[in-house]
Amino acid sequence: MEIGPIFRALRHNKVRFGLIAVEVALTLAIVSNCLAMLFEHRDAFLEPTGLDEENIIAITTGPFGKSFDDESFVDVVRERDLRMLRAIPGVHGATAIDFLPLGGSGSSWNRRPVGPKMEQMEQYATPHYAVSDGALQTMGLELIQGRDFRESDFQNLPKVGESGEVNIIVTEAYGRLLFPNGDALGKAIGDPDYPIHEIIIGIVRHLDNPWPWSDTRKHCTILPGKPGDSHSMQYLVRTEPGAMNTVFSQIDESIRKVNNERTVRVRTLTEVKQKAFGYGLLMTKLFGGIIVMLVIVTLLGIVGLTSFLVTDRTRQIGIRRALGATKGNILRYFLVETWLVSGIGLVLGVILAPLLNALLAHVAQTPKLNPAMLLIGALVLWGVALLAALLPALRATNIAPDVATRG
Repeated sequence: MEIGPIFRALRHNKVRFGLIAVEVALTLAIVSNCLAMLFEHRDAFLEPTGLDEENIIAITTGPFGKSFDDESFVDVVRERDLRMLRAIPGVHGATAIDFLPLGGSGSSWNRRPVGPKMEQMEQYATPHYAVSDGALQTMGLELIQGRDFRESDFQNLPKVGESGEVNIIVTEAYGRLLFPNGDALGKAIGDPDYPIHEIIIGIVRHLDNPWPWSDTRKHCTILPGKPGDSHSMQYLVRTEPGAMNTVFSQIDESIRKVNNERTVRVRTLTEVKQKAFGYGLLMTKLFGGIIVMLVIVTLLGIVGLTSFLVTDRTRQIGIRRALGATKGNILRYFLVETWLVSGIGLVLGVILAPLLNALLAHVAQTPKLNPAMLLIGALVLWGVALLAALLPALRATNIAPDVATRG
């Protein structure tokens, strides 16, 4: 093994090899941090929402007729809309809702367990949805405890400012936040300054709130109501598998048949989700582009350096070949040289990557580096560096021994 000659060559070419080592170190440090942020955005997008996303259509209407100023008229239109939507062939369920899941717009309140020491209990924020009947079936939610809403839950609902009780359904995550022992079912929650208490009658496995990028993504409350007013009325429609396109094409006309004094916007829930995660998806593409660019630049640097060394050592290689060195000896020399230089750079990169991660954490919300991912990245980059040096090294093996005798 030509370790001695290689180290002597490294000492005589400190600048050239040093630049490559630094380039490899910076590439590993930057790429590993970009990968951490890329995976964070990707995982957030792919994380289960609890909804049957592929089969749900979101409808937003904007009433402009004067008749919608009457609350009782809005109630009539809502019921007619739902009957019309449910009658479309291929529709599995339909419900009215005040805010679209994953839509980026919603409402939140603070709640705490009701009890003698209620004012001393810690309160937790929870975004909430007001829905009409059929919400759980329409959204495809998994009910793990308790029951779904009944018709009686929508009757005699207390108005703003009135005292009373409302039956609600919460997500498992929010239920455990309020009641760590896991006994949220049947318990009451509320606010000391708010006269209405909510009774938890059901718990669903997952349901994302309107802000899926937030820390409270899985904290959600569903309550019975009469969503919609003179400004906006929104619906969710769940189709049978494979019926999405057929149902989608009929919704606009069906809504306008009920009342034509409103604008209608129809989207798939997938489109709503993609818009909500627009920034994250853009960052994923940006980080992916940075990673590809840095790796390519680093590989070109290794290819360029190895090619230069092959050209610069042509006479030396010819002498070695004349003295009996095989093609394998020549190939191994250049690969070991690249292996050592890139290895030094990777060691520096492993040290630099956490420092860069800590620096980024002070500027923005940056996920912590996964040591296993950093190690795997270093090994992959190491292997890629060797592949980059392979082509110039193979060219060196074709140098004939008589080159050493030329002037």
